[in-house]
Amino acid sequence: MFKTRQQQALTYELKFYSFCRENKLSYVYLDTDNAKKEIFLKNPGGKSPDFLCYKNSKNIFVEVKTHTILTSESRHKKMVQAVLEKKNKGLSGTTIFEPFNPIPELKVVFDGYLRSSSRKFKNIKDDYNFPRVLLLDGIQIEEIDICRIYLGLYWNVDEKKFIKKHSGLLDSTGSSVSAIVSQL
Repeated sequence: MFKTRQQQALTYELKFYSFCRENKLSYVYLDTDNAKKEIFLKNPGGKSPDFLCYKNSKNIFVEVKTHTILTSESRHKKMVQAVLEKKNKGLSGTTIFEPFNPIPELKVVFDGYLRSSSRKFKNIKDDYNFPRVLLLDGIQIEEIDICRIYLGLYWNVDEKKFIKKHSGLLDSTGSSVSAIVSQL
């Protein structure tokens, strides 16, 4: 039926491992390496980014966040419930939902990803001033919408460039994230 969200997250994490191997990136999985946590973290018992990746004397910390739903938690629950109710009645479960703009709802979700990642990055010792990358995977919206949410940028078709229209999440959170990458 529905894959559990933990299974989906594991799938995307394995995808990142594969990406590292294919691109000959060395990495440390900080979540399970207590010796490395002692070296890199201010509070080794606290939250940490998922990975430290390195190649040719270049280092980056990476926090992988997996987006496993199309919209907000509340809308997702309602959608799943509607499908399950139909299936429980012996129907196919196929449901047409009213159109909606996921951007306002995802702004709240993405804010959570950014703040959670930022807290983990702030636990890194000051000696290790490597770039800190938030990798968003499982995202089912266009990159331009991610720019709207995180940067407040909109594409101007006439001028063929991005124009800042409002404060994005990176402006308003005081984040310690150096870059955001969506999907590998």
